[in-house]
Amino acid sequence: MNKYLFRYGFVKGKEIRYKILTTGSFKLLGPAGESSTPINIQMEVSQYIESCDENKAIIKFCIDKAVAECDIPKENMPEVGKHFYMETDSLGNCKWVNGKAGWQGAEHSLMRFPENEVEIGDTWVQKVENESSPSMPFYNRYRLNGRDRKNKDLIIFSSEIYSGHPDLPGSINLGKSNFTFNLSDRWIQDSEVRIKHEYMIPVPQRPGLILRGKTILNVDMQRLS
Repeated sequence: MNKYLFRYGFVKGKEIRYKILTTGSFKLLGPAGESSTPINIQMEVSQYIESCDENKAIIKFCIDKAVAECDIPKENMPEVGKHFYMETDSLGNCKWVNGKAGWQGAEHSLMRFPENEVEIGDTWVQKVENESSPSMPFYNRYRLNGRDRKNKDLIIFSSEIYSGHPDLPGSINLGKSNFTFNLSDRWIQDSEVRIKHEYMIPVPQRPGLILRGKTILNVDMQRLS
């Protein structure tokens, strides 16, 4: 079998644009019953490589367009025109320079590659720090599925998302994702992420009261240019 060594390719001044659809809901169950907030946001974002060398880059993210198809409070909407900066290496390990993600689910915009060569069917596990919720890091178990049948420049990956290391007891499966990587320019072509997470929320003002939360998040990202 062929072995592959995957790395992101950095070119100063390069801009990549995506269309992103984020759907889902946030539910909260307490003594007064259940409340539910739907999520349905269409966005267009750009990734601009501000500076780089072979191994590391500073990427400027800009939300060019954001439209909500449901009643979402303005303060929860992505801010159009605002820039967010991400530092990433050629493996896809990244952090937000200002400590805040550009939009909900932004941590999934790049996948993480292993340092070593891999072949079809190989898997690897990597920890991802969720910048928009620093208290909840998660883990991805990636798998190399192979080349796209219609376009040999595209490589298909899948992953399962866990609350802890997937090989440890008590780790919860939070969802799954798929990524398509473009070999010609060494960047993500498209991706889809499906997350379902349930958790308990203590209320500091009322000791002993615990609310049950449930987040369903679907993020579909398609390359425009």
